[in-house]
Amino acid sequence: MPGSNLNITCVAVGSPMPYVKWKKGLMDVTSEHDMPIGKNVLQLVDVRESANYTCVAASKLGSIEAVAQVVVQGRALPRPPTRVQISDVTASSVRISWSYDIGAENIIYYVIQYKPRQTNQDYSEISGINTMFYTVRDLTPYTEYEFYVIAVNAIGRGSPSLPAVVTTGETGKCAIYKYKYSV
Repeated sequence: MPGSNLNITCVAVGSPMPYVKWKKGLMDVTSEHDMPIGKNVLQLVDVRESANYTCVAASKLGSIEAVAQVVVQGRALPRPPTRVQISDVTASSVRISWSYDIGAENIIYYVIQYKPRQTNQDYSEISGINTMFYTVRDLTPYTEYEFYVIAVNAIGRGSPSLPAVVTTGETGKCAIYKYKYSV
């Protein structure tokens, strides 16, 4: 991840025991007057770019090299989904759809969080959605809800989308009629 710290260890054995140093490209990372024997731990701090580091083990009999590739992932958590829209509103369900420009983030699935607005209750959550639409069911009739969509990749959850707000429909009305019969 960008900004991470990383230790890379190189161990070499031989007779005589070799000195071990690190290079980045053609530049020595280990100082010549402080080369350890047999083992060298390279401490990388606040890593921002991918690079190849070469471990060089050398003695009076020769040298050998091994390359360690450090890859910084360009984008960490996914961006929020966009254009969240509500349709097919009934008394107890709504259909949510959204857009996402699929790219480097490698989205695994989406999460929908929702709750009635103006309440202190926790968000309900539907996870593992692998389409860009979903019908949320078992809602309370004539209630204003807020919905968020979150994209998830191998690194974790991204930020939620902008909220989508909708009021569910009313239930079917039953009418009671009174009839007065005169005889």
